[in-house]
Amino acid sequence: MNDDTQSMVSRCDATTCRFNEDMNCTAGQIEVSMSGQTAQCLTFAPADAMNESQSLSADN
Repeated sequence: MNDDTQSMVSRCDATTCRFNEDMNCTAGQIEVSMSGQTAQCLTFAPADAMNESQSLSADN
């Protein structure tokens, strides 16, 4: 068995997560657990709304 096998997140639908860029996860690593029949990303971190609004203001 190959110990170098890695899994990758192919798509992230958590659009309010700070690690989500165009539906791609940019976190260095993630932790996932099961909640009933659903996988739950424990690495989720809400996007910082203040930084987003500041960058929007700076672009205008």
